[in-house]
Amino acid sequence: MFFLILTMVFGVVGASAVGLAGTQGVFTADECHTEGNGKGGKSTTCSGVFVSHDGSLVDREARISWSDGRAGAHTQVRTVLLGGYQREDGLDVILMAVLVPVMGLVAVGCAFAGLSRATQDRLALRLPGPAFAVYVEWWY
Repeated sequence: MFFLILTMVFGVVGASAVGLAGTQGVFTADECHTEGNGKGGKSTTCSGVFVSHDGSLVDREARISWSDGRAGAHTQVRTVLLGGYQREDGLDVILMAVLVPVMGLVAVGCAFAGLSRATQDRLALRLPGPAFAVYVEWWY
């Protein structure tokens, strides 16, 4: 269940990262603060104003994590369905394109492993020939 929920969260964030969800706009930083993150590193959080490209949404209390942010700087962001904002970054797209399918496969594998052996066998009978052969070789 944990991996399924994690996959859904990554899916929502990934959908925002690739532009399939959320509202696109510009974030303008009013002020930025760099703090230790407790792991020996530092993180920068900026507060400022988000304005959607169509002007329909203005958030004067927007906050984002922005490593190279500074007061007065602008960056393209998108609203995230879970709340908050995400910078539009190619690295995020690549990360989500890899993580979502991997976590999905782990979730399906965990769910399959939790089934009884008889139920696993019934489901395996529906697999295409090569996949069924792998299943039989693996279990028998």
